[in-house]
Amino acid sequence: MERIDEFKTKVFVKNTVYLKASDVAKVFGYDSVNDFDFAHPYIVKRIEDMPELVEESDFNSMLLNDASAMNRLKHIEITRIDTLRSLTENIKNSYPLELLIAGDNLRQMASQSGYDNVEEFLEKVDFPEEIQKQKENLISKSDLMAHITEKKNELDQLIDYEVLNKYGLTVQYYIHIDDCGPFLESFIVGPGVFYSVYDSDYAYDLLRIENSDLIIPTYDAKKGEYIDENYGHDPTNRNYKEYSTLENLFYLITNKNIKDAAMNLLYCEEPGIDVYISSLEVIKLLNPNMYKNIILVDGYVDFDYQKIITGTEVNNNGH
Repeated sequence: MERIDEFKTKVFVKNTVYLKASDVAKVFGYDSVNDFDFAHPYIVKRIEDMPELVEESDFNSMLLNDASAMNRLKHIEITRIDTLRSLTENIKNSYPLELLIAGDNLRQMASQSGYDNVEEFLEKVDFPEEIQKQKENLISKSDLMAHITEKKNELDQLIDYEVLNKYGLTVQYYIHIDDCGPFLESFIVGPGVFYSVYDSDYAYDLLRIENSDLIIPTYDAKKGEYIDENYGHDPTNRNYKEYSTLENLFYLITNKNIKDAAMNLLYCEEPGIDVYISSLEVIKLLNPNMYKNIILVDGYVDFDYQKIITGTEVNNNGH
């Protein structure tokens, strides 16, 4: 079944992307904007001299929670207008959260850099470095979909799906989309197992399950060879294969021991479990209404993505 293309018109107002409310209502099966507005108060926006509108981020949030509409449309809508100013504002806005979650690490970094307080370190070191990174990203990224394609191709080279099937395992994915683009995260999942797929230091094609434990030959740099590494299994025997990726992540952050990995990352390393996740993603999972610029998509799905970089002559479009 071919996907449905509903959105021929998009409206940009102050770096916010809007869809026509009439198009959104049609996707969700409503006969009129009024019917849609009645069923979903506060979603329809009315801006002077504009048709009735819905923020693209609100539409995606609704769509990702409506399996029937998602099945009909077959994709989500992603449009980004990136300016260096908006990116710098996002960075500054993230600092209070970073101080809350990783304050000790930031204080240590500030001290090592010769600064008496974290605020001075952030202003004079971290912030300028982040801005430079953002400038380079805006200019150099020619294909924003390349990362997902590359990650999926790398995964297919690492994984032997017949081996996974033999031991009752499978692969789950989710896509993280933010202002910098889309990123694919992959996990080997099964009874008592939810394990992040990393690089070729792990011989996934030779993995096995013994006494419910996940065993993966892992490269030992000292010995210069692969050795069997027993990563155990979740003693609750939760079959992670029976739940979606985002459901599993939500379960882990609310039921397991989550630790600070620094640099805005959290991690969970317990028997059978190995997960790194950004603190912003954790907040997004706990409260989907937070951080509209971050979208978490369950599974490996198709979507339209357009990125327009203002203030430069670079203009990238991906489908």
